[in-house]
Formats: sequence, structure tokens, C-alpha cells
Amino acid sequence: MAKDFTELYASVYKGFITASIIVFAIGMSTNGKTSFGCYQVGYSIFGIAVMLILIKILNNILGRKDDSTSLGNTMISVLPFTIILAVVGFLLYFNTIYQTIIIDRHVSDGYYTFSNIIIALLLIQLCVIYSIIVSDNFDEKGISQVYSSIVLLLSILTAICANILYTILKYFSTDGFETQILKI
Repeated sequence: MAKDFTELYASVYKGFITASIIVFAIGMSTNGKTSFGCYQVGYSIFGIAVMLILIKILNNILGRKDDSTSLGNTMISVLPFTIILAVVGFLLYFNTIYQTIIIDRHVSDGYYTFSNIIIALLLIQLCVIYSIIVSDNFDEKGISQVYSSIVLLLSILTAICANILYTILKYFSTDGFETQILKI
């Protein structure tokens, strides 16, 4: 019974990762409201998948009976996924706040450049994470330090790009964004 639940749980987060890859691909091939909606849904699905994987990693760490779980190993396994969750939450938040000016294209062209960079980095992270979770070692040993470091590097780069994106949205919007705020 427990094995059936573990397989079901694994298939759920694998499905979420696959769905977010598909939604991001659709978002990249469209524009306007459709693209914006695809990105928002992709961020949400990716966030849910990362939360499920984080629960699995923590369950593996806490379920070990030997002394191989040090604070450093735990941090290197958990930190990349925590940063990903924070970045995805940050992207969802400021894309929701600045939704009108993004859809109406009242932002600097740099926004779209960095938005595409973020989507590319997220797709690379999705592929790396998917290759980690389909391996046989993931269920038994968790994530290796090498893969964890790769995901950490990619998540830090994504966080830097997300901060640049936020700066562009906050300080470099055009065409009367202030009047839209006053109407609210």
C-alpha cells in the first residue's frame, strides 16, 4: 500500500513538471493575454511541483535512520528548491500587481528580454529537476550534491533576473501607469 502511494505521489509531481514545461512552451509561442496567462499558470504549476518535491526530499532526510544526514547535506538538498519557491512566488506576485501594464505593453523592452531569460532558466531547471526525479537514486538517496548545486546555481541566476525584472516594472514603466494606480 505504501509503495502504491509513493508511486502515485511521484507521478503527480512528474505530471506537474511536464505540464509546466508544456504551458511555458505555449506561453513562449504566443503573446499578449494568452502568453501572460500561460506564464502565470506555469509559475503556479511549477511552484506546486517544487513544493511536492521538497516534501519528498524532507521526508527522505527525516526518514533516514543512519547518521548520514548532517545540517550541511540537508541545506544543500533543500536550499535550491526553497529559492525556486521564493522566486516563483515573487514572479507571481509582481506579475499580478503589474498585470495591466505588462499586457498593454507599457513596459520597457528590457522586460520582455529578461522575461524570456527567466523562462529559459526555468525550463532548464525543469529539465534538470525532471532528470533528477526520474532516476532510481532519487527515491532511495534523494538528490546528489552535484545536481543540487546545479539547481542552486540556476535558481540564483533566476533570482537575479527576477530582481532585474521587478526593477524594470517598478521604475521603467511608461504611458501613464501612475494614472492607472490613482484610479484604483
